[in-house]
Amino acid sequence: MIASQNNASLTDDQPYFGINAAQSLFDLNYSLYVTENHADSYAYPLITYLHEGYRSEQDLWNWFPAISDQNYLGLGVRAPFPHPQGLPGQFEWKLRRPDASMAAIRETVQSVQFDWTIHPKRTYLFGEGDGAIVALQNLILQQSLEYDAVFANGVICRTLPKHWTDWIPHIENQLHGRVLLLDPLLDADEYAAVDALSEAGLEVTMAPTTDQTLPAAIINHWIMAGINSAVY
Repeated sequence: MIASQNNASLTDDQPYFGINAAQSLFDLNYSLYVTENHADSYAYPLITYLHEGYRSEQDLWNWFPAISDQNYLGLGVRAPFPHPQGLPGQFEWKLRRPDASMAAIRETVQSVQFDWTIHPKRTYLFGEGDGAIVALQNLILQQSLEYDAVFANGVICRTLPKHWTDWIPHIENQLHGRVLLLDPLLDADEYAAVDALSEAGLEVTMAPTTDQTLPAAIINHWIMAGINSAVY
């Protein structure tokens, strides 16, 4: 398949130009959740899921319809780099290549927009593991003229890896958006990173999950609270 061949030929240092929308539609390199009672006339918020390293877009189904069976479209994005040993169904994000990550997200979202109505101001990135770092990178860099990115209104981070703060881009301007952290902060560097994000203008919510608070319910509540309080 064309898109798979493009991804397989990508190297660490090669510029990433993504794949075109027509290729995406035929290559099914994403997972898409659509509510059973989907209304064509309604512009849905989009939750764009970014999987952990050496996983795939199929992990979207760990979260949908658990987050909500009616409020959102759910889109699982495949990371742009195949497993170094070529293991099937495993893909990775190169954290030092935000250009490749952001292009993969942009191309996939644009592909889905051809067939489904998405609210232009209600796109959220939900990442796990390395995917959570990619979500933060996108949120920080999306206002830079250097990158052509999907504009996310907020990001959700779960199971951030150790030393995730080392991969956060330098913040050069005021930022806009919301951040939901589903893990406790573990050290001074993490507290400092969250303070920097807040001082740059992001609304950061820390909501570590417990046995009594399921992450899917927290995510749904956090997104809906932002939508209900939005002023346009």
